[in-house]
Amino acid sequence: MLAWNDPVTYIHGLTSQQRRVLKNLEVETVGDLLSIMPRRYDDYSNLVKIAYVPMGEPVTLKVKIKALKKQPTFRRRISIIKGLLEDETGTISVTWFNQPWMLEHLQPGDEIYVSGEARRHPKYGTGFVSPLWEPANDETLAAGHIAPVYPLTGQVTQKTLRKIMKIAVQDLDDIEDDLPADIVKEYSLPDPLTAVNLIHKPDSLESAEKGRRRFVFEEILFYQLALRLARNRADAGGAPDIKFNQSFAQKFVAGLPFELTPDQKRGAWACFQDMEKSRPMRRLLQGDVGSGKTVVAAFCAAMVYRAGYSVALMAPTDILAKQHAATLERFYQQHNISLLLLTSSARYLMEGGETIKLTPLKAKERLAKGRVVAVGTHALLEREQCPADLALAMVDEQHRFGVAQREALTVLERPDKMVPHLLSMTATPIPRSLALTLLGDLDVSIIKTKPAGRRPVVTRLLVGDTGRNMAYQAIKEAVTRGEQAFIVCPLIDPSDKLGAKSVEEEVFRLKNGPLKDIRLLALHGKMSPADKDRSMDDFKNKQADVLVATTVVEVGVDIPEATIMVIESAERFGLAQLHQLRGRIGRSDKPSTCYLVASNEEASLSRLRILEKTNDGFAVAEEDLKIRGSGNVLGFEQSGRGVFKIARPEDVGIMTQARDAAVKLLAEDPLLAGHEKLKERAEVMRRTAHAE
Repeated sequence: MLAWNDPVTYIHGLTSQQRRVLKNLEVETVGDLLSIMPRRYDDYSNLVKIAYVPMGEPVTLKVKIKALKKQPTFRRRISIIKGLLEDETGTISVTWFNQPWMLEHLQPGDEIYVSGEARRHPKYGTGFVSPLWEPANDETLAAGHIAPVYPLTGQVTQKTLRKIMKIAVQDLDDIEDDLPADIVKEYSLPDPLTAVNLIHKPDSLESAEKGRRRFVFEEILFYQLALRLARNRADAGGAPDIKFNQSFAQKFVAGLPFELTPDQKRGAWACFQDMEKSRPMRRLLQGDVGSGKTVVAAFCAAMVYRAGYSVALMAPTDILAKQHAATLERFYQQHNISLLLLTSSARYLMEGGETIKLTPLKAKERLAKGRVVAVGTHALLEREQCPADLALAMVDEQHRFGVAQREALTVLERPDKMVPHLLSMTATPIPRSLALTLLGDLDVSIIKTKPAGRRPVVTRLLVGDTGRNMAYQAIKEAVTRGEQAFIVCPLIDPSDKLGAKSVEEEVFRLKNGPLKDIRLLALHGKMSPADKDRSMDDFKNKQADVLVATTVVEVGVDIPEATIMVIESAERFGLAQLHQLRGRIGRSDKPSTCYLVASNEEASLSRLRILEKTNDGFAVAEEDLKIRGSGNVLGFEQSGRGVFKIARPEDVGIMTQARDAAVKLLAEDPLLAGHEKLKERAEVMRRTAHAE
C-alpha cells in the first residue's frame, strides 16, 4: 500500500521510462502525483457499433483489425499506418500518424478498443484519425470510460500518465484528513481518498467535479488562512501612527497640475483614516486603466514622509518603477521630498533639488539613513534594503505578487517592532465576486472616474490585411498631426508556428513597406535594460513616431501624445489584457483609437466586439471571466507558476464557502493553536504561493 507522502518511487512496477516521466514532471511524492488535476475529461463511455457511429462525437468501438499496413509517403519524417476495422455491423477505416511501432504490437485478427471522433476527411475518407486504442483483453485505461486528460510536458504521453495514475490510485492507502470534521460535514465534502478516486477514476463528469471541488475548497481555505494569519501577526505588532496633516494636504492638492476626481479623493481619504489607526492598513486601490491611482499613492507617500517616516513603492518591472519615479518627482518638486530610485539598472537620489547617481553602497547607506520615498522593483524585498523607519509599503500591480512577497515587505523587524502600512494597487479590474472572496486580508477602494479632460478611447475591430492597411493609414494621419502610435505584437522573434507578428520582423517589414517614411522603434523583454530605457526615452522625447513592442508596454507607460494603438493578432489576447493595452493611449484631450487586428474571419470576433462596446474595465473583466473562465487575475493562469493550481475563477461559490470557513476558524482560534495541521498547511501556502 502507498501513503500520501511516500516517495513516488514506491509505486510498484514503474519502468525506467516512467521514472524519467515523473522526474520531468518534478513529482517527488505520491501526493504530488495525485495532485496533478486533469485539465478536462474525454467521455469514451459511449460504446457503439460501427454501423451507428455518429460524426464528430466521442465514442468507443470494440472491433477486430481486418487489415493494417504502412502507407508509403514522400516525407521521411512522416509515417502513416492505415487500417480497416470491423465488427458484426460493418467496417470503418482508421489512420495513425508517426506510430510505426504499432505494426509490431497489432496485426489482423487482434481485438481492440478504439476511442475517438469519426470524421469525414477529404483525403482519408470517413473514419478515425489517430484515435486512442487499447487491447480488448486487458483492463482499459480510457476506452469505455470517462478518461482524464492531464496537462503534459516534454515526452510524457496521456497513456503513460494514465497508467501511472491508475497504479497509484489502486495502491493508495487511506489519506489523513487535515480538515476538521465539522467543516467536512457542514460543506458536504468527500473525504480525501474518495475525492482522489472521483478525480482520477470518475464514473461521470459530475462525480469528477465533486472530487475536484474538495481540493478547490482546501486550496482556497489554506490561502485564506495564510493571508489572515499574516494580517493577524501584523495587527499584533501594531503600526506607526500617521497623523493627517490638513494644512499639508491642502498644499499638496493645490500644487497638482490637475484637480483630483471624487474617486481619487475618496481613495486617499480612506488611506489617511486607515493610517491613523494602530492596526496596520491593508488596502487595495483598484483602478481602471488611466484612472489616476499613482497620484493617490503619491499623496499617501507624501503624507507619511511629512510625518517623518520612509515609504517603499515596489513595481513588477524596471520600466514601471522608472515611470513611477518620474511621476513622483514631478509631484514632489515643490515639497522637498527625498526620492530614491532603486532598480537592477538604475540608482538615483533626487534630493535638495539635485539628481545624484549612486553606487550600490551609497544607495544602501541612504536607505539606512531613513526618511525617504524609495521606488524600485523586487530588490526592495531584500530586508537589508528596506529602511528601518519604513511606515508605508506600496505594491503596484499587486496581482503579480503573492502572499510571501507582499508579507516580505510588510512584516518586517523594525527596531520598534511595528509593521508598515500596506497599500496594494492594481489596474487589472477584478470582478467583485472574486475580489470579495480572495482578498481576505485587504480592504478595497475603487477608482473608476478618469481625470477631467481625458476622452474615451474608440476601439475598432479590423480583419486581415485590408483592416491592417486601414490602421496604417490612421497611423500616418496621426503622425502628420504630430501624434504618436503603438503597434503591439504577441511575440519577440519570428520562430512562432502560429503566424503571429513578432517585433523584430515587424519593424523590418514596416520600415521597408507600409510605414517606410515613419520613424520606428522596437521595445521587448529580451532587450538589455539600457536599450529598453533608450527606446522609451526616445519615444517619450518624440525621437520616434511609432513604438513597435510586445506586451511590455501593458503597464506603466504614459505617453500623452500617443493616440493610436494597433494590436496584432488580437484574438490571441484575453479581453482584460487588451483593455490594459488600450489604456496606454487616451491620456490627453486628443481623440484616440485602438485598432484590434484579427488574423482572419474565423477568429473570436464576437468576443473582441465587447471592447468596441465598452471602456469600463470592470464590465470587460466580468465578460472575460464568463467567456474564458480564467485570466490574468490574482495568479490564475499566469506565465510561470501561479498562486492557484486547482481553483478557477468560476469556482466563486466554493471559494466563498472556504473563505467563510477560514473566517470562522480564526474567529474561534486566531493563531490556530488548536489546529496544528491547518496551521502547518497554511504556512506552506504562505511560503510558496507566488505569481509571475
